[in-house]
Amino acid sequence: MMFAREGYALLLAAAGLAALTFVAALRFRSWPWWLAGYVLTLVALSIAWVYRTPAGVPS
Repeated sequence: MMFAREGYALLLAAAGLAALTFVAALRFRSWPWWLAGYVLTLVALSIAWVYRTPAGVPS
């Protein structure tokens, strides 16, 4: 397991929201949507970093 079980829901929600924002950016062709998508991607990566389980540490 790469992430702690508690973090999967948050990670999937943040990644899904980022993906939906990129879909909206493609649909509306507006740069604020692209910017929001990139920011939400950084949020999802931050959540992944917080809930990661380092190698050798049992989860």
